[in-house]
Amino acid sequence: MIPLRVALTVAFVACWDAWRLLLVRIDDPTTALLLVPGVALIGWRLIAAEGAVRALPVAAGLVAYAIFCITGPALLQIGVASGVVVCLAIARLNVPKLPLAGLAALLLPILPTLDFLLAYPLRRLSAIITVALLRMNGIPVSLDGIALEWRGQQLLFDGPCSGVRMLWASLVLASLIAIARQMGALGYTRTLTLAVGVAVFGNALRAASLFYVENGFVTGFGGPVAHEAVGLLAFAMIAAAMLVTTRKAMA
Repeated sequence: MIPLRVALTVAFVACWDAWRLLLVRIDDPTTALLLVPGVALIGWRLIAAEGAVRALPVAAGLVAYAIFCITGPALLQIGVASGVVVCLAIARLNVPKLPLAGLAALLLPILPTLDFLLAYPLRRLSAIITVALLRMNGIPVSLDGIALEWRGQQLLFDGPCSGVRMLWASLVLASLIAIARQMGALGYTRTLTLAVGVAVFGNALRAASLFYVENGFVTGFGGPVAHEAVGLLAFAMIAAAMLVTTRKAMA
């Protein structure tokens, strides 16, 4: 057995290159806004924790990390380093295991992979919902693949409109909520399901709002600033919906 603080110090120092690789992959303010408080909270609680942990699992994790530093890609290096810290947190902190593991997985630089796998399905689903929302408001738009057709023009759902980042941010927020509220496996699963649903709907709502901005329904408000403002407002609504819904479910 070794003191927790010693194990934590060794893990952070030995895996310094993994933390560097993780930091350089934080490429937008939304990611930083979600990651920094979560990592800081877990790190602070670990530093303040007392007790000891078994040395063998820590050593095995650091050996695996050293091997992947030589032969593996950056994603595996970051994954193994994060896994060592998560195991220390699970061993000594009173935190739910599954949400913490889920949060650690989401902290990995997986956005390029999610973009590759989910961009088209999410664009298609968001386009379908956006068309339904606009038609409900009396605007005669139609759908062709992932493009809205209106007045002889095609308005394409491009990559940034897929909502992959909004989905990822919603899943991170769901994991943080589950950790803060000590949810078990069932509660965490429900929260993740809610996160997926509100993220998809929120992205469609964002796209419908931008349709009004870009097509002259709203004057004096447009350009890149409008896109960012509408996106932030949509995510704020998603976050508020998740906080209220999960609070009611636990009441």
